[in-house]
Amino acid sequence: MRAVMIAKFLPLPADSGGRQRSLAIARRLAGQGELVLCAYDDGSGDAEGLRAMGIDVRSVPWRPSPMAVARGAAATRSITAARFWSTALVALVRRAVTEAPVDLLQVEYLQMAPVAVGLWARRRVLDLHNVESELVASYGRARSGPAALPYRLEAAALRALERRVIRTFDTVVVVSERERDRLPAGAGSVLVCQNGQDLPVLLPPATAPVVAFVATLGWAPNVEAALWLGREIWPEVARRVPEARLLLVGRDPAPEVRALAGPRVEVTGTVPDVAPYLTQAQVLVAPLLAGGGTRLKIMEALGAGRPVVATSIGCDGLEDLVGRGVVVADTAGAMVEEITALLHDPGMAARLGKLGHDAVLDDHTWDAALAPLLAAVAS
Repeated sequence: MRAVMIAKFLPLPADSGGRQRSLAIARRLAGQGELVLCAYDDGSGDAEGLRAMGIDVRSVPWRPSPMAVARGAAATRSITAARFWSTALVALVRRAVTEAPVDLLQVEYLQMAPVAVGLWARRRVLDLHNVESELVASYGRARSGPAALPYRLEAAALRALERRVIRTFDTVVVVSERERDRLPAGAGSVLVCQNGQDLPVLLPPATAPVVAFVATLGWAPNVEAALWLGREIWPEVARRVPEARLLLVGRDPAPEVRALAGPRVEVTGTVPDVAPYLTQAQVLVAPLLAGGGTRLKIMEALGAGRPVVATSIGCDGLEDLVGRGVVVADTAGAMVEEITALLHDPGMAARLGKLGHDAVLDDHTWDAALAPLLAAVAS
């Protein structure tokens, strides 16, 4: 099988949920035959590491200048999709597709679908990490007045893009049944392939009252979540558990997130490996107020044996893990109660974390999650 995959960025290092999913798919496609990976390189990509996995890597630099975004907006009719469209990437993908027959064209994210317009393959697959229109609409719902208007307009533009492109793919992949329900009409075959983890390693129980939020801290929903956590939840947790510490772990923290740092709050910035922070943490949190898709960071935490306190939005699509490592709390008061209960009872935290580890091992490995996709493209 010869496959061409279009991704936003080179997925190594796999330092975000989207890159982890794209890398998991790429590694398995490379195991089934020839894989050509076409993506942007933002300067951090490890092309040689990908080539060592047997992947033919082709990239162009990530240069979203105002002029390039304007051209992208004309081509995609969406501001968020415009940032990921360039004539250089279009030309790169066309060369990859036309130099030999393509059995599979695998497109990661809705925003990359315009790059694949008019390209033939025996099977065309669009992997929607999120239903983008609903994701952006959720940002708007979290705001009021004029601040919500740009999000509502972009959500409408993304919905129109979804309607245009989804029908041009043989198979559309979503990460949960709820995301399937959010698709517009017109999709042909729809597969649910949840997010997953490689075989998880259970860490020893943590010995100190440490809470961690692990996320890309420059992404708007995560910034909002970190600010809610730091301003409205953490002060009361700290009052009840005086020795507690909060770790905000993740790349590109926004300035307002950095400003949360203090004697008992650490903002790490980009880290090469989150494992040392998972080792320290007794409890992980996913306090999202907006967003879509499913949270790879939740499964990463559970796989390590750490319980997670999450909002309903934070664990959207992972409802089977509620009670199996995940505790739901949708208000600041409920977050405080659940976090402090786990900090006061390390044994309960360890038991809940072990339930989460076992649930990920049984039901949420990448091999299990991606099996429907791999079976479809092999047929």
